Amino acid sequence: MVKIVESFVEIYPLNSIENIKKHIERCGRTCYKSEDKITDTSAEQFVEGILKSGHESVIEHANLIFKTGSENLEKIKELASKVKGLNYLQFATELLVSGNMRTFRDISRLGYNDFDTWFRQNGLEVFANQDSSALCLVGELSLKGIQYLDKVSQDDDLNNITVHMITNLSCYKDITRHRLASFSIESTRFCNYSKGKYGSELTILKPVNLDEGTPEYAEWLACMQDTEKHYMKMCELGCRADQSRLCLPHSIKADVIMTANVKEWKHIFNLRCDKAAHPDVRKVMLSALELFYNEGYTTFNDLYAKFLPDIEEFRRK
Repeated sequence: MVKIVESFVEIYPLNSIENIKKHIERCGRTCYKSEDKITDTSAEQFVEGILKSGHESVIEHANLIFKTGSENLEKIKELASKVKGLNYLQFATELLVSGNMRTFRDISRLGYNDFDTWFRQNGLEVFANQDSSALCLVGELSLKGIQYLDKVSQDDDLNNITVHMITNLSCYKDITRHRLASFSIESTRFCNYSKGKYGSELTILKPVNLDEGTPEYAEWLACMQDTEKHYMKMCELGCRADQSRLCLPHSIKADVIMTANVKEWKHIFNLRCDKAAHPDVRKVMLSALELFYNEGYTTFNDLYAKFLPDIEEFRRK
């Protein structure tokens, strides 16, 4: 019997240096559903393994905002043209420079040691490359914010928000079309749902656009039950998860970790909360927008007002 669940959205907060590695581990273990392996001391080893494997997309979920002197403007512009994810805001005498952990490692790979030096001084030496030697910035480099400056900030390019979504395969296929974001997603290639860890069942997202109790819903449910039977049979025959997953439908549940800056979140909400978007995508994105608003991120106030009738419509479903 398949397990049917509803979509869900929550924010994964990050606001201290001490939690950066733990945050990355929490995001990264979603891919293999190995959250049960998280301990008080497991984050360092997990991050080391991620960096050794080269799969650095996971460390993109942690964003740092630094302050430096305005005399570094031209160098920051140059770096921003060479690496992805580096954003900056210019003031009269200082710059705010924002990037994720992968961004700063990419700067290090250009041969510059500025951020590596800061990492080593602040307990984040695991992220530092060992072969960079030159400094490219002058003056002091100091931390201004982690992930976000403050909830009333309007600096959309600098501020990142990470969310955990429970959705389905069809929904995340649409969401991952947005390139200016980072994703860690439950992997059907490695997760074998015939195992007791997963309840020896398939978990399916309840559809938004089919009404329970109708013939259409009954037909969909019968298809899901039949799919589960064939999936489990393939596992019994000795198929690996990457073989058995060939049976899986668009309705299969997916845990998704998504990080984007506020500017990109606004772009996504304008597209994916609109009535032209798929109902499953609309539901999860309207939920995210309402969550951001309720959490006090005032920069989303106008979008919340725009889509409030849609949010209220989906609340009734």
